[in-house]
Amino acid sequence: MVFKALPVLTDYDISPETGFLPVEPPLEILPDPYFAPWEETFRCFNGLLLASRIRQRVHELPVLDASRLTTKAEQRRGYLILCMLSHAYVWGKHELAAEVLPASLAVPWQKVADMLEMQPILTHAAVVLWNWRLFNLDTLATLSGSSDESWFYLVTTAIEAKGAPVLSKLLNAIQLVRDDDITGLTQELVTIRGIIEEIVVVLRKMFERCDPYVFYWKVRPYLAGWENMAEAGLPNGVRYEGVDNGKYKTLAGGSAAQSSLIHALDVAFGVDHYPTGFRPKKPHHHGHHGHKNGTTVDGEATMNGQTDNFYNETVSGRVSPVQPEDTGAGSTNFIQKMRFYMPGPHRNFLTHLTEVANIRPYVTSLAASNRATDEEVLKLVAAYDECIHQIKVFRDVHIQMVTLYIIMQANKGPSISHGGFATKHSITPANGFSSDANTGKVANGDAAPPAAAPPVAKKGASILYPQKIIFGAPHGLAKKQEEGNDVIRGTGGTDLIPFLRQSRDETNESKIVPTPSMIGTSKSSFT
Repeated sequence: MVFKALPVLTDYDISPETGFLPVEPPLEILPDPYFAPWEETFRCFNGLLLASRIRQRVHELPVLDASRLTTKAEQRRGYLILCMLSHAYVWGKHELAAEVLPASLAVPWQKVADMLEMQPILTHAAVVLWNWRLFNLDTLATLSGSSDESWFYLVTTAIEAKGAPVLSKLLNAIQLVRDDDITGLTQELVTIRGIIEEIVVVLRKMFERCDPYVFYWKVRPYLAGWENMAEAGLPNGVRYEGVDNGKYKTLAGGSAAQSSLIHALDVAFGVDHYPTGFRPKKPHHHGHHGHKNGTTVDGEATMNGQTDNFYNETVSGRVSPVQPEDTGAGSTNFIQKMRFYMPGPHRNFLTHLTEVANIRPYVTSLAASNRATDEEVLKLVAAYDECIHQIKVFRDVHIQMVTLYIIMQANKGPSISHGGFATKHSITPANGFSSDANTGKVANGDAAPPAAAPPVAKKGASILYPQKIIFGAPHGLAKKQEEGNDVIRGTGGTDLIPFLRQSRDETNESKIVPTPSMIGTSKSSFT
């Protein structure tokens, strides 16, 4: 049997040591003086945004030629700068959202995005992969100027760093399947399970220094893109001046779903994801005759025993040929769609990984064979399920985080009496509830019931900034949830909670031995 060659990490701009993070720290300044107008604006853009002067400054910028960014490091730096300036320009401060992005930002942003095989929008890669410095371990830039935002990015960067070794381990596991080495595969899966556990530990550190109130009201609005953002003042998206003949772009904003690391885990373990609300009954696959060791070069794809049938993509990872602006966030598989926002080499790696992934079909075929009760097979199934369980625990913690950092904040509304920070007793007793972020119980990752709310400002006005009540400016994603409206949008444009619940449940359903989809712990349910 002839197998497709396994991907070589370095061929896809991936390091065995740092994973999807660059081996060298990101540039802190572009070396070519030609780009000084960008760097000078970037150096003071937090102050310009705070003073509502960022748009005036952008209008004074020349249209620079991004093709002069000749190295990957320079292109990443340029992309980060343009992401930050563009999102600051569009969302503004105490201003109406801007539907037109000036050519001084739009033209070079599109150019450098094309160089990186990405989209001209703020992405996970921009703020997480390419936005850190080793000295004092800090971020290169934030939109809010807050340490909370820095911590939000740095924890996510640390997840990418901690998870980097898993990529080589996944490829080793695929080779062990081809070698029909049950013992070796089991040992490799135990190691992988430990790495995923460590990732979960890092994720929990988010609670330590990122205040939920600051994140929801000060940071999150600027991370949003311009897809499904009619309520935020962008019904048609944003028109990039000088790009695509002025066609409006509807692009999703930065999202954890753009992490190539998490995608790699899903792909390698055959975790199926479907469009939100679409949950077909999954067939039971009891063997893959002639293919139990993976996909052959000249054979049909056998990942999870399924070939292309829904939306021209295998649910376990193949990306359909649609472009991100062609469909709404709810009409196709959002997780697959997020690959268009990854750096091109990382996206191509995931495609290659999908073509060789064989761990799940191998384990399921053994579990359904006459060897199912052999001790070594039982250990293999347990090791596989433990890996799936830890991915599910990761998603449990993410749902808890979303509940605290988004759902509870949206239900409570803002408190501006303490300088923008939520504290115990920061809401007057007449409102009937406390703004303590730790109140409200979470069950199965669901949002706590909304507490009694303070008075709501008129529609289209901000209850965070009194100035916006006067000017009637839309408030982007920083808003109190309106009564009767159950949809809370993610920065990627999704109906957030249904999407996250389904992703969590789909992960849990990938276990060979089924277990309830309840809130997990840092410990495996199999030990």
